[in-house]
Amino acid sequence: LGTFGSNEVELGELLLSLNYLPSAGRLNVDVIRAKQLLQTDVSQGSDPFVKIQLVHGLKLVKTKKTSFLRGTIDPFYNESFSFKVPQEELENASLVFTVFGHNMKSSNDFIGRIVIGQYSSGPSESNHWRRMLNTHRTAVEQWHSLRSRAECDRVSPASLEVT
Repeated sequence: LGTFGSNEVELGELLLSLNYLPSAGRLNVDVIRAKQLLQTDVSQGSDPFVKIQLVHGLKLVKTKKTSFLRGTIDPFYNESFSFKVPQEELENASLVFTVFGHNMKSSNDFIGRIVIGQYSSGPSESNHWRRMLNTHRTAVEQWHSLRSRAECDRVSPASLEVT
């Protein structure tokens, strides 16, 4: 699968579908599934969820989350989210997808992140965004390799705007 550079640690893969509806000014995101996620809690596996954050320019506009699935590193989510993004703002939009392990005792465990949009975190992400822009009203699906927070922060200003 698409790995860019030297990912020493495989953090996992995320399957996403993007669809833009110009007339409604809505960006629809389906978080379909993830696989081979890095296990954050060895004793009982991870309880992973995905946080989806819309960043406009460098301002965090909206945060949404999937449910968390217990004890799996290969979660199926099939959850849909819709963000209001007027067409004239689309070129300045970034979507930050962060996978966390749900943790009752402390703060959630960071597993991996990608950014798709104006400040994409890599070639595969840029490609997915371009494909979506070129095919309005049709859902475009793609797998992505998760990246570390440090890598995203280095290449994507949008990553620095979210937690």
